[in-house]
Amino acid sequence: VVASDAEGAPEGLRAFLARGDQGANIARNTWHGVLCPLGGGDEPRLFTVIDRIGTGANLVEHRFDTPVEVKL
Repeated sequence: VVASDAEGAPEGLRAFLARGDQGANIARNTWHGVLCPLGGGDEPRLFTVIDRIGTGANLVEHRFDTPVEVKL
């Protein structure tokens, strides 16, 4: 799930499904949700996340006033 930044808050959420052989590049100043595997069972699901290096905060959280549901 990604969203544009509207003065420090996410706006216009969009969700994407990716295959197991795809990666994702997220543009700078784009809000994005955590990666989460779909499905169940005992099959392992691995993710690699390459993040920036540097000092300072590396995480900004936003809490919506009302719940947001992403439907497939």
